[in-house]
Amino acid sequence: MFYKRLFLSLLALSTGVLWQSNVFAEDPGQPVINSASIVNFQKRIQWNPYPAAVQYKISHSDNLLGPFTEDSSGTVAGDDWTAPLIGSIGFYRLQVVPMSANDLLLCTILNRLAYGSTPDEIERVKVMGAQAYIEEQLAPELIQENLDIDTVVTNGGWQYVTATGTGSSSTLYIYLNSAGEGHIDDIKLVAGIVPEAGSNLLRNGDFELPLKTNDWTISSNHIDSAVSTETRHSGNSSLHLMANVGGTTRASAIWQDIKPTLAASQQYTLSYWYLPGTNKLTSLTIRLSGSGITSSPGSLLARLDNGSAPIDDLRAWHILHAVRSQKQLLEILDQFLENHFVTQYSKSREYFDTYYNDGNQIGQLATQMEFKENRKWRQALLNPKCTFKDLLLISAESPAMIIYLDTVNSRGDGQNIANENYARELLELFTFGVDNGYDQNDITVMSRAWTGWSANIVDAPNEFNPLALRTKNVIPGAPPGSTAVSNLVGVWTFNYKQDRHKTSAKTIFPGKTVPARFGPPYADKSYELVLPARTGTNGIQDGYGVIAHLANQPFTQEFISVKLCRLFVHDDFYIGYDFTDPNLSPEGQLVKLCMQAWESSSPKGQIRAVLTTIFNSELFRGHGGSLQKVKTPLEFVVSAIRVLRTRKSDGTYTADTDGSSLSGQRQALDRMGGMNLFDRAEPDGYTESAGGWISAGTLAERLRFVQALLTAPAQRNAITDAGNSVADPFALIKLKLPAADWSNAGAVVDYFLSILYPGEGKANLDLYRTSAVNFLNTLDDGVTPSAFGGLSMTGNPSPYETRVRGMVAMLLTLQRFQEQ
Repeated sequence: MFYKRLFLSLLALSTGVLWQSNVFAEDPGQPVINSASIVNFQKRIQWNPYPAAVQYKISHSDNLLGPFTEDSSGTVAGDDWTAPLIGSIGFYRLQVVPMSANDLLLCTILNRLAYGSTPDEIERVKVMGAQAYIEEQLAPELIQENLDIDTVVTNGGWQYVTATGTGSSSTLYIYLNSAGEGHIDDIKLVAGIVPEAGSNLLRNGDFELPLKTNDWTISSNHIDSAVSTETRHSGNSSLHLMANVGGTTRASAIWQDIKPTLAASQQYTLSYWYLPGTNKLTSLTIRLSGSGITSSPGSLLARLDNGSAPIDDLRAWHILHAVRSQKQLLEILDQFLENHFVTQYSKSREYFDTYYNDGNQIGQLATQMEFKENRKWRQALLNPKCTFKDLLLISAESPAMIIYLDTVNSRGDGQNIANENYARELLELFTFGVDNGYDQNDITVMSRAWTGWSANIVDAPNEFNPLALRTKNVIPGAPPGSTAVSNLVGVWTFNYKQDRHKTSAKTIFPGKTVPARFGPPYADKSYELVLPARTGTNGIQDGYGVIAHLANQPFTQEFISVKLCRLFVHDDFYIGYDFTDPNLSPEGQLVKLCMQAWESSSPKGQIRAVLTTIFNSELFRGHGGSLQKVKTPLEFVVSAIRVLRTRKSDGTYTADTDGSSLSGQRQALDRMGGMNLFDRAEPDGYTESAGGWISAGTLAERLRFVQALLTAPAQRNAITDAGNSVADPFALIKLKLPAADWSNAGAVVDYFLSILYPGEGKANLDLYRTSAVNFLNTLDDGVTPSAFGGLSMTGNPSPYETRVRGMVAMLLTLQRFQEQ
């Protein structure tokens, strides 16, 4: 414990109040008194809040030279001290007791190496210590976990499936996505978000009666489907689904018009049992027209892996990892790479639209490209010696990137002029940084190295062979020897087309040397790259040569180090430091240390070496790395769910989400500033800085999300601002507080303050605490007193639960929770 001191003298004169100050303070700067006054025979001192302050004290002396003793006559409320005016003169000193360095670091690592804390994680990390947590997260390959979203079910047993969404239409479709068969039983659709809770809105959903046109209508591709006693989940029979070709909509499905009609804005939950047949486990789709509810059996990973997943499945998989995974740093880095090496789902859809007419298939192919790129980054990061070159190569070979930046059709043969988009963004956004060591001529010449890098559909065993020929395998029923891409069976992947390559020699960065500002060992070294003339399949080496050359240049080291420092410390790092300056700023010094770690690792550019340098730095471990950044929309929604998420005895959690209903057009992340995962149009990625996310409108959307998240399921009705995300703070209270404290407003508030704001000192939370306690002891009108201790805990929701939910929602909307 130490004190930051500021001396203040107050001299009461007939002419007014005279005060002056002298400051003695260290990082993060001196506490600053805003005003000292005497009004209505009351002394008042106000100051700027000191970061992570545990306690403020005002001491008094009649003599400036002391001794000073704590003034017990006054009251501290937040950053304000008042006391009765006693005597005519006095000298006052403000003392601040800050949070311990260890407690501060614990908060920082849970906010930066993770998507915020969970109540259980706070407890665990306090026991293991900050350094042990850092080391754990830096080695995700050693963390054992088995998430259901990553489990691929391979047995043939009955699978139970649920899905919640809005009543987008009163027509329900059941169809197999491809030719095959399977069984479905006990399909139910109920109002609300709890499976099977309420009347089944579907007719003959147990399939105990033969199919009739007044319940289920069968389209021609499913004409052989029928109720069967061959197997069933319950009762005497199930629906045996049979399809000769895949379905997509009403004209190719088994469908039912639901009566009475569904409310478009209301939440409904679908549930059913599915027994896969000889077709793929995930070939079934059940959905409402308009896709307010869309469901397929099997894990998210299974659907993503075999290419039958829509983009919402990938978004769900990504978000659910962020919420649930113990490998939190891996999730942070995965999102960093997705945002750094931008690709766009919609651009891939446009590309496949030239070959296919099936909208579902087009979306699934585009999704699979994004997924495969993402999975490769995850696998690479599990390697302790993963380098930036490894990650850059994954991006360069990604067909999603090849399509996104138009390399897919770039040609250098004959009189063709190479497309420059990828070469420009490779230098400007992926390696060197804007205007950092290259010019337009370098972009033009480099673009020729990428000609021939394209995409094609090949036989599955050739997925990782860029020289493979297009597959000749056709789908069943297609004319023999058909060459139409839509009739081919294979996998889309990176493919090199040698006849499109610019075969001549290429000189990039001619005569250029590293600027003196980089200092040793970089300064004045040539970084010219000469690519010899290459013909045939050898031309592919031009691209690989460029990757190898760019990956470890000092410009790249600087740019990537700066971006990682912005991610993990604060936003105020930039490109262009003079690393030879003896007065180099702490930020510049940290970037220089990151570059040294990059350069000295073997092989060069190991990501963990750079991260270790950042995590060991004073900037990261002190106030410079604590609560200095505003959360992006993704960070905000995930942290809001995690902070209320504790495992219950039955294996469920006090907060959860489906993930898919948070991202996409008009969903929560989009409304909070236009953050659409896997579908950003611009190649520069979403900003880390506050300016891109904070405005009156986006803050209002954050408030709407929190209010919806904390609304009891029984009261939701048309409230969809949190998607299918739920939280139960009363269940959390019952797990974490002794029963004697459940009706103690102060104890309840103190617990939630401790998990919502672990990095803020108690003194700075004083006003938050007062507001929260008052909330619990006041009716919904905000005025009429209503003792929290007397509230009933029965009902759905109970008056007690409603009051707690509102208080937690209020705390989640306050400024400090927007920061990390």
